[in-house]
Amino acid sequence: MADNRRKYREKYGEWALVTGASAGIGLEFARALAREGMSIVLTARREDRLNALAAELKEKHHVDTRVVAVDLAANDGADRLADAVADLPIAFLVNNAGFGYAGRFDKLATDRLRSMVVVNCVVPVVLTSRIIPGMVKRGRGAVIVVGSVAGRQPLPLHAVYSATKGFDLLFGEGLWGELRGTGVDALVIEPGPTKTEFQSVAGESVGADHGEPAENVVRVALDALGKQPSVISGWFNWVRANATRLVPRSTAAIIAKKVIEGQTPVELR
Repeated sequence: MADNRRKYREKYGEWALVTGASAGIGLEFARALAREGMSIVLTARREDRLNALAAELKEKHHVDTRVVAVDLAANDGADRLADAVADLPIAFLVNNAGFGYAGRFDKLATDRLRSMVVVNCVVPVVLTSRIIPGMVKRGRGAVIVVGSVAGRQPLPLHAVYSATKGFDLLFGEGLWGELRGTGVDALVIEPGPTKTEFQSVAGESVGADHGEPAENVVRVALDALGKQPSVISGWFNWVRANATRLVPRSTAAIIAKKVIEGQTPVELR
């Protein structure tokens, strides 16, 4: 048990940084890495939830934690976070923070669309750019980008969200190719529908119990880390993502719209 607990700490280093750690996939990444003996920087907007999680991880796993409450949608959010951890040798970065926004493009608020692009795309680039040079210099580390199967296809009524996740996929897979031989592992984890707050934040009409458990997504990611550039969580999600290769992209978009319409409020269709 002791050897297993030290696996990630010995391979990558002491400190992990998890964005969007207050709920869902980010929370489960924090728990999983703490079980492996890593100290965790927890960041999100909701400081009360982060403090509660920090107390849980200290009590259960006897690891150090640091809470950094920050709004990553702010123009300087990613840099403020990087500055707040500049004194730590971050060895494991989980770019998890992100959100969706469902509805027909012309009916959606410009400011919220802009924030989604910032959080889903700009923040992972800036954070990784600030943190990864230290990993390369030390010759070890890991970067995980939380993408989505939505990034594999056009997704009407989630057009900007799917575009941001397509960006994340290509960014993370490109990093994987660049970093080979440096000792730094990179991976994109692509979940499908997951039991998180995503649906309610995105304005969808389906409940939070729709999808696979977040801990399953984390387990798939950690099992694949260091072995491949990206991985889809769940066999059905894999089939659905790859089925789009068998039909014209126009057909894939039409089919996707029919599916998304069923979980989008009528006034936003």
